[in-house]
Amino acid sequence: MYLKGKYLLRLSTIACLTLSLNSLAKTSDEAEFEAFLKQRQSEFSQYEQQQKQEFEAFVSAWRDAESAYLKQITAKWQDPNLPSSKVWVKYSDDLNKRTSVNFESGEVVVELLSSKSDEQAVEYAKEQLNELSQVTVDKTLAKDPIYITANNTLNSKSIISTGKPLNNKVEQSKPLTATQSKKVAEQTVLSTEIVQEVLAAKAPVITKQKDRVTISYKLPANTLSNQAKRYLPEVKVQAARYNLEPALLLAIIHTESSFNPLARSPIPAFGLMQIVPTSAGKDVSNFLQGKPLLLSPEYLFKADNNVEAGSTYLHILSNRYFKNVRNEQSRLYMSIAAYNTGPGNVAKTLSGSNSLNQASIAANAMSADKIYAYMVNNLPAQETRNYLQKVVKRTAYYQAQLKGI
Repeated sequence: MYLKGKYLLRLSTIACLTLSLNSLAKTSDEAEFEAFLKQRQSEFSQYEQQQKQEFEAFVSAWRDAESAYLKQITAKWQDPNLPSSKVWVKYSDDLNKRTSVNFESGEVVVELLSSKSDEQAVEYAKEQLNELSQVTVDKTLAKDPIYITANNTLNSKSIISTGKPLNNKVEQSKPLTATQSKKVAEQTVLSTEIVQEVLAAKAPVITKQKDRVTISYKLPANTLSNQAKRYLPEVKVQAARYNLEPALLLAIIHTESSFNPLARSPIPAFGLMQIVPTSAGKDVSNFLQGKPLLLSPEYLFKADNNVEAGSTYLHILSNRYFKNVRNEQSRLYMSIAAYNTGPGNVAKTLSGSNSLNQASIAANAMSADKIYAYMVNNLPAQETRNYLQKVVKRTAYYQAQLKGI
C-alpha cells in the first residue's frame, strides 16, 4: 500500500512537472507570437505613415507647381488659363502663344500676343493643329511645365512614388498585345482624321484684339464619337472583365473628360476617367496589386491604364462598398453617384449616416427608380445630382450608338 502510494505520488509529481513545462513552453510561444504581432503592427503603422506622407507630398508638389506656373502666366496674360478636365491648354516656351482644345464645346483656339501678320498667325495655328495629331501624349506630358516642376520637387525629397519610377512598381494586370502596345505608344491628343477634316474645312475665324490675334477652328460635329471610337477597344476589354456595359464606361468618360486624354483637375485627378491618386487610386492599386500605391500622372495619362483604373473602381464600388444591395440597378445608380462624390456621401444621403450597412438596408427597402429619384433630389452636391443624370442619359445614348458595332 505504501509502495503504491509512493508510486502514485511520483506519477503525480511527473505529471505536474510536465504540465508546468508545457505551460511554460506555451507561455513562451505566446509571448514570442505576441512580440511578432506587435512588430508587424509597428511596421505596418510605419508603412501607413510613410505612405500618407508620400501621398500628401505628391498633392502639395502638384498644387505648388500649378500655382507657380499660373503666376508666370498671369504676368503675360490678362486671362490666364490652366489645363482642366475638358480643356487642354499649352503655352509656348516664351508664354506669348497659347493653344487650347475645348473637348466639350468642340473648338480649337490659338492665341498670339505678338504677330507680324494674319498669315503668320494662321501658319502657326496650323502647326499647332498638326502637332495635336502627331505628338504623343507621353511626349506632350514630358514637356509640361507643371509636371516637370512637380516631379523635380518630389525627386528632391526622395519621393519616388510618382513619374517613371512608379511604372517600375505598378505592373500591368494584363499583358498588352503588340497592337495594343503600338496604340498606347502612338496615342495623341486628337486623331489624324479629325485634324485633317478641320484643316480641309473652311478658313478659321481670325479675331484681332488690342493685345492679341486669335485663330479659332470649329471641330467636326463627330469629334466626340471619333474620340470615343479611339478608346472603345480598351473599354470593351474592361467591360467584359468586370461585367459592365461598354456604354456605361463611355458615358462616364464623356461626363468626366469629354474624351480629353490629358484631362486634369485641381483635386488633382488625371486622365479620361479622372482618377484621384489619393482616393480612388489607392483602392484600385490595392485591388490590382495587393497594396495601395500612388498612381502617377504619367501612369494615368496612358489611356489603357486609365480605363482599367476607372473600370476597376466602378467594380469596387458596386461589388465591395455596395455588395449588400440586392437590386443590380440600385447598385448601379449608387455606384455612379459614388464615382463622383464617394461612397460615404451616398450612404449618408440614403441612411443619414456613413454606414454602408445602413445604406444597404435603406436601399433594399426601395425600388431602383425610387433610389434614383431620391438621390437626384437629395445628394448634398448639385454637381453629383447633375452627374448622375448625365451618366444615366449618356449611357442610353451610347447603348443606341453601339448597336451593330
